[in-house]
Amino acid sequence: MQRIDAHLHLWDTTRFDYPWCQGGAFPGLPATYLLEDAIAEDESTDTSYVVIQAEMDHASDPVEETAWVQSIADSHPQGDRIEGFVAYADLSKPDIEAVLERHARHTVFRGIRQEIWWQLPSSRPDILEEDLLASPTWRQGFGALAGVDACFDLTCWHTQLKQFAEFLSEYPTIPVIIDHLGSPIAGDEEALASWLEGIKALAARPNTFMKISGLAQADPNWTPESIRPLVDQVINVFGADRCLLGSNFPVEKLVSTYRTVWDAYRVL
Repeated sequence: MQRIDAHLHLWDTTRFDYPWCQGGAFPGLPATYLLEDAIAEDESTDTSYVVIQAEMDHASDPVEETAWVQSIADSHPQGDRIEGFVAYADLSKPDIEAVLERHARHTVFRGIRQEIWWQLPSSRPDILEEDLLASPTWRQGFGALAGVDACFDLTCWHTQLKQFAEFLSEYPTIPVIIDHLGSPIAGDEEALASWLEGIKALAARPNTFMKISGLAQADPNWTPESIRPLVDQVINVFGADRCLLGSNFPVEKLVSTYRTVWDAYRVL
């Protein structure tokens, strides 16, 4: 069976700014992580990658990141291992249709990830201080994804899952991939009850898919057995045919090796 890593980040701080990791919040992360770095950590020789946007400075033109990933896919000796790129765009911007059309000119483009988790005050540059789901402009902009046949990667708190499921009734055909198991909190029974209610609500929408990834976000001290109940839940709720596997590297590198993650998936 071919392995497709559905959640890999590439970044280059010599080329772009990434406020979330350059501000010192994640001191263990490499300053640069390129395709050759991912390949070097992978014992498999045929893994394909879906590259996910790396929260480049939102003040920059997001299409620059797409063009960069496209250049890697086109020029790297193993660039054909990049199956696609999920880019960034602010769906609340008035020019969102034009931005999406510019993304779509690149053959690696598959969809958009705009992180919608939020809190006041925000503890990190990649966590918003506004609830985009409460914004009529953002909700309308979400519909522009259909115009370029793009999917949406959902990164949010577990408390937002049910609300997002209700919102999706407005857009029943746009594919949505829930990142990182839907952000459960291992060991917190109240949070897990809310999370389970949310993933069930999302699974009831046929245009949703679950990405098993971000294990350390759910449990920083995870083992295959400690994470098994969460993985079993999402597979039971969504069905195996609506689940994807992702490494979340190099973010997961803070606690695991690439091989550790994939060995765990084999065990599970």
